[in-house]
Amino acid sequence: MDQVQDVVLYAVERGVARITLNRPDRLNASNGLLSRGLTAAFTRAAADPAVRVVLLTGAGRAFCAGADLQVLDELSDNPAAQNSGSGGLRYDGLMSMPKPVVAAIHGPCAGIGLALACSADIRIAADDAVFVAPFAKLGLCAEGGLAWLLSRLMGPGNAAEMLLSARRIAADEAYAKGLVSRLLPLAGFHDAALAYAVELAQGAPSSFALIKRQLGDASGEDFETARANAAELARETLHGSDFGEALAAKREGRPARFTPVTATFAPPISES
Repeated sequence: MDQVQDVVLYAVERGVARITLNRPDRLNASNGLLSRGLTAAFTRAAADPAVRVVLLTGAGRAFCAGADLQVLDELSDNPAAQNSGSGGLRYDGLMSMPKPVVAAIHGPCAGIGLALACSADIRIAADDAVFVAPFAKLGLCAEGGLAWLLSRLMGPGNAAEMLLSARRIAADEAYAKGLVSRLLPLAGFHDAALAYAVELAQGAPSSFALIKRQLGDASGEDFETARANAAELARETLHGSDFGEALAAKREGRPARFTPVTATFAPPISES
């Protein structure tokens, strides 16, 4: 097994690709190797017709504690070293993944790790999760598109307070402010997260891709445009094979056999 496969584990179970950040001794801190491993794992999941949902989590005591200190040192000495440190992957690229991405967060979730989690479609957290955007105390801007992501998830006021204070946000506060959708006990958390992803995977892959596109478009559309686009898509999906299969499955009392979806995952690359 090569180094990239070592730092990002990949397994498929019941329609779910479980992608695990695997640098537990470094609290899964991000570096170029981890970024390349994530790119490979998401590319593999997108292309696999057996995968309907992606579950992203971390090994050991953390989800992701942010950028590795070695990467930060390199950036301090030479800002042009960003690509060598990050592997060139912009973590927000996973928003282009046509399949739902669930981030299962426990322990520290900070910096670029927070950007990774916020780029997922759904965030669920263990009760020991801690969220930190430390940039204001490091003399940095809010990286990874976090100003946009947090404003959209928590509202502008909550995003401003989190970013400007750079304070630790406990799991219960993150849940109350909408940063995470579900809050679960740490005991049995990974099993519960997998069960949630397996249940989610019962949906139609074609619907997942369309709904993700609609959610992505929503921030730049007014309601009438969104409604008109949805009406056009509705006409297409009402005549689609998956809708007919869903109705037949209900009548026959069986699980629906939806058409698998494959896609090419092409995340954007850092400009700097």
